[in-house]
Amino acid sequence: MDDDPIIAALTGRVVSAEQVEGARRHLLMLRSLLDEVRSTWPALLPGPPRTWRSAAADACAVRLDDLRVRLAGAAGALAEAEAALEVRIRRLEQQLEVQAEATARFR
Repeated sequence: MDDDPIIAALTGRVVSAEQVEGARRHLLMLRSLLDEVRSTWPALLPGPPRTWRSAAADACAVRLDDLRVRLAGAAGALAEAEAALEVRIRRLEQQLEVQAEATARFR
Protein backbone atom coordinates (compact mmCIF):
# COMPACT_ATOMS: atom_id res chain seq x y z
CA MET A 1 0.00 0.00 0.00
CA ASP A 2 2.88 2.37 0.75
CA ASP A 3 4.49 1.79 -2.65
CA ASP A 4 4.25 4.29 -5.42
CA PRO A 5 1.71 3.05 -8.01
CA ILE A 6 4.35 3.17 -10.73
CA ILE A 7 6.73 1.03 -8.70
CA ALA A 8 3.88 -1.37 -7.95
CA ALA A 9 3.17 -1.63 -11.68
CA LEU A 10 6.83 -2.22 -12.49
CA THR A 11 7.21 -4.89 -9.81
CA GLY A 12 3.98 -6.69 -10.67
CA ARG A 13 2.11 -5.77 -7.49
CA VAL A 14 -0.76 -4.04 -9.20
CA VAL A 15 -4.20 -4.69 -7.74
CA SER A 16 -7.04 -5.42 -10.11
CA ALA A 17 -10.76 -4.97 -9.62
CA GLU A 18 -11.10 -8.72 -10.16
CA GLN A 19 -8.83 -9.40 -7.19
CA VAL A 20 -10.92 -7.14 -4.99
CA GLU A 21 -14.13 -8.80 -6.15
CA GLY A 22 -12.62 -12.23 -5.56
CA ALA A 23 -11.69 -11.23 -2.02
CA ARG A 24 -15.23 -9.94 -1.45
CA ARG A 25 -16.66 -13.25 -2.67
CA HIS A 26 -14.38 -15.12 -0.28
CA LEU A 27 -15.49 -12.84 2.53
CA LEU A 28 -19.13 -13.68 1.81
CA MET A 29 -18.33 -17.41 1.85
CA LEU A 30 -16.34 -17.02 5.07
CA ARG A 31 -19.19 -15.11 6.72
CA SER A 32 -21.65 -17.79 5.67
CA LEU A 33 -19.44 -20.51 7.12
CA LEU A 34 -18.95 -18.53 10.33
CA ASP A 35 -22.69 -17.99 10.70
CA GLU A 36 -23.32 -21.69 10.15
CA VAL A 37 -20.68 -22.74 12.67
CA ARG A 38 -21.92 -20.25 15.26
CA SER A 39 -25.52 -21.32 14.87
CA THR A 40 -24.97 -25.09 14.82
CA TRP A 41 -21.97 -25.99 16.95
CA PRO A 42 -23.75 -25.78 20.31
CA ALA A 43 -26.37 -28.25 19.08
CA LEU A 44 -23.95 -30.61 17.31
CA LEU A 45 -22.86 -32.37 20.45
CA PRO A 46 -25.01 -34.18 22.96
CA GLY A 47 -24.89 -33.21 26.59
CA PRO A 48 -22.96 -35.33 29.05
CA PRO A 49 -24.64 -38.54 30.20
CA ARG A 50 -26.91 -37.77 33.13
CA THR A 51 -28.73 -41.00 33.77
CA TRP A 52 -25.74 -43.26 34.26
CA ARG A 53 -22.32 -42.81 35.77
CA SER A 54 -19.26 -44.84 34.96
CA ALA A 55 -15.66 -44.33 33.98
CA ALA A 56 -16.74 -44.48 30.33
CA ALA A 57 -19.45 -41.86 30.88
CA ASP A 58 -16.98 -39.59 32.67
CA ALA A 59 -14.44 -39.99 29.86
CA CYS A 60 -17.16 -39.29 27.31
CA ALA A 61 -18.14 -36.09 29.14
CA VAL A 62 -14.51 -34.93 29.22
CA ARG A 63 -14.08 -35.60 25.49
CA LEU A 64 -17.34 -33.81 24.66
CA ASP A 65 -16.23 -30.79 26.68
CA ASP A 66 -12.89 -30.81 24.84
CA LEU A 67 -14.69 -30.96 21.51
CA ARG A 68 -16.94 -28.05 22.51
CA VAL A 69 -13.86 -25.98 23.34
CA ARG A 70 -12.27 -26.88 20.01
CA LEU A 71 -15.42 -25.95 18.10
CA ALA A 72 -15.60 -22.63 19.93
CA GLY A 73 -11.93 -22.10 19.04
CA ALA A 74 -12.66 -22.84 15.40
CA ALA A 75 -15.47 -20.28 15.44
CA GLY A 76 -13.07 -17.78 16.97
CA ALA A 77 -10.46 -18.48 14.30
CA LEU A 78 -13.08 -17.97 11.59
CA ALA A 79 -14.07 -14.65 13.17
CA GLU A 80 -10.41 -13.57 13.20
CA ALA A 81 -10.06 -14.59 9.55
CA GLU A 82 -13.17 -12.56 8.72
CA ALA A 83 -11.72 -9.46 10.38
CA ALA A 84 -8.33 -9.91 8.68
CA LEU A 85 -9.98 -10.35 5.28
CA GLU A 86 -12.06 -7.20 5.81
CA VAL A 87 -8.86 -5.24 6.54
CA ARG A 88 -7.16 -6.72 3.48
CA ILE A 89 -10.09 -5.83 1.25
CA ARG A 90 -10.01 -2.22 2.49
CA ARG A 91 -6.28 -2.06 1.73
CA LEU A 92 -6.78 -3.54 -1.74
CA GLU A 93 -9.55 -1.03 -2.45
CA GLN A 94 -7.32 1.84 -1.32
CA GLN A 95 -4.48 0.58 -3.50
CA LEU A 96 -6.84 0.25 -6.44
CA GLU A 97 -7.97 3.87 -5.95
CA VAL A 98 -4.36 5.10 -5.79
CA GLN A 99 -3.57 3.18 -8.97
CA ALA A 100 -6.60 4.64 -10.73
CA GLU A 101 -5.59 8.18 -9.73
CA ALA A 102 -2.03 7.60 -10.92
CA THR A 103 -3.25 6.18 -14.21
CA ALA A 104 -5.57 9.16 -14.70
CA ARG A 105 -2.63 11.56 -14.24
CA PHE A 106 -0.75 9.91 -17.09
CA ARG A 107 -3.59 10.09 -19.59
